[in-house]
Amino acid sequence: MRLERLPGWVIDNDTSVRQEVSPYVGATMAQRWEATRRCCRAAASMLRFHRDPARALDHRDPLPESSVRALERLRAEYRS
Repeated sequence: MRLERLPGWVIDNDTSVRQEVSPYVGATMAQRWEATRRCCRAAASMLRFHRDPARALDHRDPLPESSVRALERLRAEYRS
C-alpha cells in the first residue's frame, strides 16, 4: 500500500526541529545551563543501569566521509 498523501499529523523536518528547540529560543544563559545540567543528570542516571558504562562513555560516532573530506580540505587551505 502506497500513500498518495502523508497523514495530517505528519510534519516536515524543519517544523519538527523548530518545535523541539522552541523552549530554548530566547532562553537566558542560566536557563540553557539548567537544561544542560538536567540532561547531564539524566545521562548519568541512565549510565547506572548500563551493563558496561565505561564502554558507553568511550563510544565515539565515526565522522561521515563527507566531514572527513571537508576537514582535509580545510586543513590543506590553512596550510597554504
